[in-house]
Amino acid sequence: MSKPQPNLRTAAARAFVESLDQLQTILAEETPTSDPQPQKLDMKVWEEAAADLDEFFGDVQ
Repeated sequence: MSKPQPNLRTAAARAFVESLDQLQTILAEETPTSDPQPQKLDMKVWEEAAADLDEFFGDVQ
């Protein structure tokens, strides 16, 4: 029978730690560090929303 090689265990441990480091780097790149900027709405969208509200609530004065 062959003896277990201690170098294989050490190499496997190093590879595992390197994989964890790579995963942490990937996750850090994908996670936003600050709140995303709100999207700017053009006037047409605001006008459509106002028209929808007017239609829903009717002409209230």
